[in-house]
Amino acid sequence: MHCESALLARYDGFGTVVRCGHGFVHVQVGLTTLTFSEAQYQRFVALLTDSAANFERERLSETDLGSEAYDRPASERGDAEYPDIRPS
Repeated sequence: MHCESALLARYDGFGTVVRCGHGFVHVQVGLTTLTFSEAQYQRFVALLTDSAANFERERLSETDLGSEAYDRPASERGDAEYPDIRPS
């Protein structure tokens, strides 16, 4: 049985978001796929939106303090998995 799906977003080399015909939203990043009901997906988006806003606020406060937070090794900052990502 074929399930119609709609591509909601794609970032080449990063991931996709697809809504399938069964009413689920599949968020795929790398080798990981999260599957949500539509209501769960909306809550997930709200969670990430709040997180992004807080992340930006925190980044700005670190900028106000100078580069002290980024003088530490990546493993101590909590971003060892992405050591090449620096604030812009």
